[in-house]
Amino acid sequence: MNKICSQKEVKEILERERDRSDRTNKEFSIVIFEATISKNYRFFLLDLCSVLIRRIRCYDYIGWIDKKRIVVIMPDTSHRGAQKLADDFYKMAPCDRSLINSFIYTYPLNWINIEAISQTMSHKKVPALSAAQPPDSSSTYEKLLPLLPACMPLWKKTFDFLVSLFLLIFLSPVLIAIGLYIKIVSPGPVLFKQKRIGYMGNTFYCFKFRTMNLNADTNVHMNHFKNLIHSNTSMNKLDKEDMRIIPFGLFLRKSGLDELPQLINVLKGQMSLIGPRPCIPYEAREYIVWQRQRFNSMPGLTGLWQVNGKNRTTFNDMIRFDITYARKLSFLLDIKILLKTLPAIISQVIEGNKNERTKNARIA
Repeated sequence: MNKICSQKEVKEILERERDRSDRTNKEFSIVIFEATISKNYRFFLLDLCSVLIRRIRCYDYIGWIDKKRIVVIMPDTSHRGAQKLADDFYKMAPCDRSLINSFIYTYPLNWINIEAISQTMSHKKVPALSAAQPPDSSSTYEKLLPLLPACMPLWKKTFDFLVSLFLLIFLSPVLIAIGLYIKIVSPGPVLFKQKRIGYMGNTFYCFKFRTMNLNADTNVHMNHFKNLIHSNTSMNKLDKEDMRIIPFGLFLRKSGLDELPQLINVLKGQMSLIGPRPCIPYEAREYIVWQRQRFNSMPGLTGLWQVNGKNRTTFNDMIRFDITYARKLSFLLDIKILLKTLPAIISQVIEGNKNERTKNARIA
């Protein structure tokens, strides 16, 4: 007989099924049952669990999300199969259908729909994700949040808010000086904002100091990034040969000073101090399913990849660092990455200058 798994066991099973689905390219589905009664809901759900246990397969899992919700995880199951389980349950359940709601999600369709996100970015009409998507849900990831293996803990939210607020105040003279310089040397706005994909596929505007001329062509970067993914070469930037960059803009980019305005994103809760680099929608379209696990954690100003070679690594190396960070998330790990960030930036600037001098010497 199937046992009722704890919340911790449910998260472990879910993470394992996601890994298996990524390897085999087979989808799996979950059905969430939510009690709508005002009291005694745990005993009510326990009764319903006995009905579900008689219906589910021996390799399905049933467990708790919280006191008011249970979930059935169904490996190798399409949306249609999960819908049949829900329909059969309502026929078998000894209670009024209005006393319980059900929500169906299929991985990867309903979890992070990059195609839908990308169409939103290009102002195209977005098709419905699935007939099972709850009509009243404002965001898929909000419904799935209790099941995610890398939910952002309270200590991280508090740490991000306090440190980003302090840095914005402490570095305000630097921010003002950079802003004035950009205004003098290049016409246009000081800040550059761009839509990025963050935690669980949520989109947001990412802020940076503008280091390129106004209305610079983005197709150059798009083609370069596609080449990095498919050729699996080191993650070198185009900066050295990029004529779109404003005077002194290359130094701002090498030193990471152009990314200081992202402290605003951290303060707003859209980013974290530590996490994967937030990607552009056209980048995410190139990801295969397993690579989308980098969206399991909040994007950050710096991260495990940034302090472990960065431009000397390949695209797949970057993704693996991001997934490793999401799975090993801890306060100690964040502190270690934060302490390594400044030395990594200094090393990157020195290495970049050295390579530039070597290149110029060869030309001479």
